[in-house]
Amino acid sequence: MKKIIILLFVITSSCSSKEGFLPGFIPDFISDYFEEEAKPYSDLPSFDSKVDIDLVWENEFSGEIEEAYSFLKIYKYENQIYIPTNEKNIHIVSDENGELEKSIEIELDVFSDIIVDSKLIYFGSKQDTVTAIDRENNSVLWQRVMSSEVMSLSQILNDTIFVKTNDSKITAIDIKTGKFMWVNSQIPASLSVRGSSSPIIYSDMVIVGFEDGKIISYNHLSGDINWQIQIPSIKSDTIIDRLNDIDGKMLIDEGTLFAISYQGNLVAVDTFSGQVLWSREASSLHGLDGDIESVFYNDNNGVLWSIDKFSGKPLWKQDKLYRRLTSPPIYINDLIIVTDIENYAHIIDAQDGNIIGRFKIKNPIQSYFTDFDALYLLDKEFSLKKYVIKKSEEIISE
Repeated sequence: MKKIIILLFVITSSCSSKEGFLPGFIPDFISDYFEEEAKPYSDLPSFDSKVDIDLVWENEFSGEIEEAYSFLKIYKYENQIYIPTNEKNIHIVSDENGELEKSIEIELDVFSDIIVDSKLIYFGSKQDTVTAIDRENNSVLWQRVMSSEVMSLSQILNDTIFVKTNDSKITAIDIKTGKFMWVNSQIPASLSVRGSSSPIIYSDMVIVGFEDGKIISYNHLSGDINWQIQIPSIKSDTIIDRLNDIDGKMLIDEGTLFAISYQGNLVAVDTFSGQVLWSREASSLHGLDGDIESVFYNDNNGVLWSIDKFSGKPLWKQDKLYRRLTSPPIYINDLIIVTDIENYAHIIDAQDGNIIGRFKIKNPIQSYFTDFDALYLLDKEFSLKKYVIKKSEEIISE
């Protein structure tokens, strides 16, 4: 029986998503391309448990995640966790016990990352705005209308936040006044997988991955381009095969940038010169994570890879989760966590790729992150859990 495999493609143009194709609409020529005999995902593999999984706390909050808000992410600042909802509020939760400390009512639909500093909360909205809210009294310090939907925000560098919008523009905003410092525009890809790769900060640079597979390094003060590279895509005559988005998290380690594109390559780039140090064919809609020696990614078939950071050569691959994986890998305590289509969290040994643990989650995962030895999971029904996951003591002592 044939099924249509939908990857949430969105047609983009130089206009915002209010024009042209609507977000989530899939034209017939794309649907026809993906009509094929569906391949089943693998059965749950067996494993020898070698980890200790401790649920520290869990709590449920009001809200739910609709597909239109699938980019919503939780954010931790000091001892608080910030949870945006589609009910026009932001929950602030204690990291110590998971209790709700307060909920900030806003008049907008949060659509991008939330960024928090000592005084303010910053977020992008579906209404094409970036807003800064005072953490203490919840008042709006400033709000700026952008040229299109706000897809992602950077961390803060020298009192400036950098905003990526759906029309491939990067805007630098003064966090004290909300003033635009500079705007740099790229030609939007005519067709893309709708992703939300965030600008990343390194030294005095802002580095951004785009929907056409381009990576650009900007001077953070002027917006001038330091360098740019193009990640090669699959050579094909079909428009679908030329999709080359950089949709997930990029990494920087010791002056080297690592990035992966959909139907393109995994690359290592010198952040100061833009020189490509190595490149290998790879494809992923998800982002990267890594440890001191390796970079981790799961490809479009759900195969998890460990790649040597210095040579680009594979160290191991884990293919027993074929077509199951739904989230990017996340590294914690010499372990890798990935979640799957049946709401299992799988725990992988980062050294050899073996599966050494697993636990079931009630609902599909919306967002997760690690902080030191803690793993935080938010599901689509707004249940937030905090775990501590470590290799078993007897394994460590061997």
